Amino acid sequence: MADFYERLHDLHVAAGQPSMRRLQRLTRAEGWPAGINPTSVHAAFVRPRLARWEVVREIVRVLGGDVDEFADLWCRAHRCQALDDVGPVDPTPYDRAWAPTATVPVPRELPPDVLPFTGRGLLRGTLDALLAEATNQTAMMTVLLTGAAGIGKTALAVHWAHRVAGSFPDGQLYVDLRGDGSGQPPSSMEVLAAFLNALGVAGAELPGTPAALAACYRTRMSGRRTLVLLDNASSVEQVRPLLPGSPGCLVLVTSRENLAELVVRHGARRLELGPLSTEAAVELLRGLLGDRVDAEPDAAYDLVRRCGARPLALRVAAERAAARGTLVPAAPDLTAAEPAWGPGAAAERGRPPRLRTLADPARPAGAAPPGLLSRVRPAVGGPTARRPEQARLSAG
Repeated sequence: MADFYERLHDLHVAAGQPSMRRLQRLTRAEGWPAGINPTSVHAAFVRPRLARWEVVREIVRVLGGDVDEFADLWCRAHRCQALDDVGPVDPTPYDRAWAPTATVPVPRELPPDVLPFTGRGLLRGTLDALLAEATNQTAMMTVLLTGAAGIGKTALAVHWAHRVAGSFPDGQLYVDLRGDGSGQPPSSMEVLAAFLNALGVAGAELPGTPAALAACYRTRMSGRRTLVLLDNASSVEQVRPLLPGSPGCLVLVTSRENLAELVVRHGARRLELGPLSTEAAVELLRGLLGDRVDAEPDAAYDLVRRCGARPLALRVAAERAAARGTLVPAAPDLTAAEPAWGPGAAAERGRPPRLRTLADPARPAGAAPPGLLSRVRPAVGGPTARRPEQARLSAG
């Protein structure tokens, strides 16, 4: 153990003793967009607990050290720690009886990423900035993504969560709260029990009341750096028991509702999603249909307009176009109608859709479905999908 810490301190001195904040900036990379938390950097240089290898490796790399040499030193120190050769130490959050052991896997519960993913550059940049802000504050960060059905909330949340997963070495927890009406929402006790199971608590050890479960969950999450994704929330009551409270955690919530109480009482940061920009919408079609988009550019831009540049509707329309072999809509054209998707807004995560039929025996022949035009066509004076040479693209 002593050899490891002595060599790490020597390397720090040889590099000019950069501050913890400086090391945070230097460790910004693909897996650590905000850099390693200064607290974690400081902990790597001090006993009693050996820092994770991923943290040590990045520190050694930016200090210009020999990664292979320190890998060997770290492994020897880790073996010593496992044999209790470090002697009695003051307890830290990771020394508690409930701390994860080698037999408990780190939870990695995120759904698969949605591909292709286009646009949302401004929102992703804002999320990155909030993550960086969260590393420098003493309170937990909660981010709320809101927007209409099919606008891409889940797709953005899952895509971004995968991109920053390296910033949360203690894992990622996920639950679909089914606030979209796709099925019976899980109770808070069911979700907390599932989360605690993922954190290493056996079913027989779970408390029997909602309040006790929530307290146990907050205790287990204390001292961890974990991302919690609460998808399809319909009310603050669903979300509140699932907030861990630890400043090392970040909670990402998606909802069709504005959940004002989550902002007012719990300090959540709300980000509103709108339609994609025309450019991003066409790029999405290109990712789904390939060269056919460039072969039929007018039809592609018309399809974007008819779908209101909504990602979910565009994916449905692209699937239908692929089946027809052309982007030119069939008659009668129903591509612009908002589809009903399977449980848990499955379409946003790439699973096959259950399309809504627009046929209504009670509707006169040739009459448009009620509210169809208001759902599909932009309001007068609103944005329309035009070719880039015809109109300035909206931000996506």
